[in-house]
Amino acid sequence: ADHGLDLADKDFTVNTVAGAMKSFFSELPDPLVPYNMQLELVEAHSEYPHAPEHPFPPDKLPKGSIRLGIASQPKSPPSSEDQRANLMTSENLSICFWPTLMRPDFSSMDALTAARSYQGIIDLFIQQCPFFF
Repeated sequence: ADHGLDLADKDFTVNTVAGAMKSFFSELPDPLVPYNMQLELVEAHSEYPHAPEHPFPPDKLPKGSIRLGIASQPKSPPSSEDQRANLMTSENLSICFWPTLMRPDFSSMDALTAARSYQGIIDLFIQQCPFFF
């Protein structure tokens, strides 16, 4: 409830904060990336040869996606200073968070095959964070 909370002033470990975030996202009634968008995002992600400057082709983005302009946005590299300190690149963060943010049904073979695409989609969202937020 306190939007002015400064975690740097608290005595929380990084793991505590990350665990709280994962818990928050896993307790949402629906995943942060809605199920009805996941298949289209996976198809767009897997069908397009990824160039950093064009992560998705404009004609392959899901209708009603968060921002249809994503295809024209260049990737912004994560802060190298932060990565050196915490070893958490956007790829490492996406590996940790994609199952919580997308919540695939691992009982189906489709979810298992799409796992790499799911992770890549979250990696892209992290790299494009200023564009989305």
